[in-house]
Amino acid sequence: MAETNAATDIGLLTTFGKGPSGVGYIPFAEATEINPPESARDSVTFTHHGSPDAHHEYKPGLTDGGEVSIVYNLVPGLYDDAVIATHLASRIVEPWCIMFPNGAALNFRGFATAHGRATPLDDRMTGSVTFKVTGKPVLTPAA
Repeated sequence: MAETNAATDIGLLTTFGKGPSGVGYIPFAEATEINPPESARDSVTFTHHGSPDAHHEYKPGLTDGGEVSIVYNLVPGLYDDAVIATHLASRIVEPWCIMFPNGAALNFRGFATAHGRATPLDDRMTGSVTFKVTGKPVLTPAA
């Protein structure tokens, strides 16, 4: 059996924030779950009357950058919750970034499509947000 690569790690110390990595990056105070985007490519049908053996034929289409979802500890109207509420009201595309513990950065431009709040009776309050990625997310490996 192959050994696990020594560089693998847990998600602790991953951050999510507004702005590109480096100058101007402002991380959320208490993100508890960060789900990076899952890119997907469309398939375009190129089937024609002479397609061999009556089988559909396809070619790759455009790629969709996916969505990013975040869960954070909720302080209603303050901190991370206020950043998302302000962004959602602005209706603009902005730069966002996921910083991984090893120093890699996933930069993307996007806009919030959903903002939720949960206040369970006997557990911590949480906020959640979903971003639609516009364009191509860029992963910069650690230096």
